[in-house]
Amino acid sequence: MTKIVFVDDDAIIRRGITTKIDWKENGWDLIYTARDAMEALDFIKENMPDIIITDIKMPGMNGIEMAEIARDYYPYLKFIFISGYKEFEYAQQVLKLNAVDYLTKPLDKNELIEVVKKAENLYRQERKTEHILKEEYPQIKRNYISKLMRENFQHLDDDFFKIFDINLSSGLGMVAFINFHYNEMIPVDEAKEKIEKYCDFLTNAFKGSFFFCMDNLQIFMIYTEKESKQVSIMYENLGNMEFMFRQFAKGQLESESVEFFYGSVMHSFYELYQSYQNALQKINSNVDDLLIAVRHYIEEHFGDEELTLVQIAEHFGINHCYLTSAFKKKFNINLYDYIIKVRMENAARLIKNTDLKNYKIAEATGYKNPQYFSLSFKKYYNCTVTQYRTAHRNA
Repeated sequence: MTKIVFVDDDAIIRRGITTKIDWKENGWDLIYTARDAMEALDFIKENMPDIIITDIKMPGMNGIEMAEIARDYYPYLKFIFISGYKEFEYAQQVLKLNAVDYLTKPLDKNELIEVVKKAENLYRQERKTEHILKEEYPQIKRNYISKLMRENFQHLDDDFFKIFDINLSSGLGMVAFINFHYNEMIPVDEAKEKIEKYCDFLTNAFKGSFFFCMDNLQIFMIYTEKESKQVSIMYENLGNMEFMFRQFAKGQLESESVEFFYGSVMHSFYELYQSYQNALQKINSNVDDLLIAVRHYIEEHFGDEELTLVQIAEHFGINHCYLTSAFKKKFNINLYDYIIKVRMENAARLIKNTDLKNYKIAEATGYKNPQYFSLSFKKYYNCTVTQYRTAHRNA
């Protein structure tokens, strides 16, 4: 069921929302009602809802400020804002957050149902996209090649070579993965269709070679050079092919960013498994280098108020969903939590070693809202900024 959180500082409205709509009849689960933004953020972080319906004007942090923080943690969250009256300033801010809608109180039951349905559809579409993009290497799901890759090409038979017209008796070969950083404005289904058609074209154009579009939109390639045993000639031809891939990416995917991960040279198909493993090792090494660079980037830019999961992913030219998943797998900490950790540790250093005011420390550690900084600090260290300063100055 679609999980929904409702946020409003008015206790009467919070109680009324539970009965205003038959949530379960519509396939929805109203999992929590929060009385303020901080309570909502604590719940959202641990429970990952799908849709947030929130009042804008609340004491302390308002609904828009809360949404900006929550969206950094879960980019696919959908927001529906409500207010006691229409204000142009609010409407502008809501548009920047790509909110599903902006409703005025008192809430109309039928209007709210329609808006939640709209938010649900948008959320499901984007999560479907996320699922495709988060597929890890080499998760191929179909046909004969899928079985072979799951077995690491250790159980090859003659059928494989007959199906794909592969022959290395007089030439060389190589396994490779080609990774595209395509424009994310292009729908995933459309990008996949274009890449699949291009793979069909390449397989027909390069007889004896094989090109396959994987679920994560990478191309898996088995390239064969039938006419020559000279490695230099093979690499020259691969260079020409790289140019073709970049032209395709520029024309069809609106990006010239293409990565090539080559395995070792094959002199016979007994060496296919080795070439395949070598290509995978290069991918994994590349991912490790990337994640270390991301960690250093956070440590250098933690004071930037614009530092978010999406901004980091855009800086490194990768999908933010894949980045968060890979970072957690590598370092055993959520990327968002790591940003908080770095900011809090640097805030503590400034508190101990300087006489800066709280709002200046908030600015220096990337917090737009000094109140949110103070609340976050208290939650992280289990004491206020003043208490921390006093304890460490007297230590």
